[in-house]
Amino acid sequence: MATNLLIFLKRGALALAAIVALYLMAALAGSLLPANPDWQSPDDGIELFVESNGLHTGIVMPIWSDVHDWTPLVRPEDLADPSRYGSHILVGWGHEGVYRNTREWQDLRASDAMSAIFGSDHVLIHVDHLQYPQAYPPYRRRLKVSAAEYRKIAAAIEEKFLLDDQYRSQPSPGYGASDLFYRSHGHYSAFHTCNNWTSEVLQQAGIRTGLWTPFQGGVMRWFPDSGTSR
Repeated sequence: MATNLLIFLKRGALALAAIVALYLMAALAGSLLPANPDWQSPDDGIELFVESNGLHTGIVMPIWSDVHDWTPLVRPEDLADPSRYGSHILVGWGHEGVYRNTREWQDLRASDAMSAIFGSDHVLIHVDHLQYPQAYPPYRRRLKVSAAEYRKIAAAIEEKFLLDDQYRSQPSPGYGASDLFYRSHGHYSAFHTCNNWTSEVLQQAGIRTGLWTPFQGGVMRWFPDSGTSR
């Protein structure tokens, strides 16, 4: 019986290793193959940024512009100190447990990892307030888009906010004084991660990025440090 158990465990380990290898290969392929391959950044457009902390990615946008106003959803009074309200916001989406407990890879808990892999509807939007951000390679890279593209980006993000009975967004404390979490719609899994979300928002606006990007590197590679477009 012990021999049979050992054989079973070895086969299980080999099967798991094969699944992980296939997932990583698919992630690499998805990050190298472009969606919207013919897209070109406009010469005169709205300056956004794509940002990564090494684990999560998000999109940096002006809190207000002629094209879109974020103040109805992201309000100064949501912050404990409204003076921390920024000129720009960094917006990301992800798994609640991972977001709240994992700022860096070494913080990841096994329970959160398992929930994220197998899927969860417990998701959040993360909003960090920034003051007049500049490109900061390799972590924050410029992205210039047209007004029409920015409207599509904003609409895709707005759809993720879960509103209360008064049609207001629902904030909760973040990591510090200048960031917050907001309740959100969606389903997180190994096949639809926070980094997939970033790429999908951009893809829906017609912007070139990787077809499938579960890891942050697959997102960031499409936005060179120089801020120019490929």
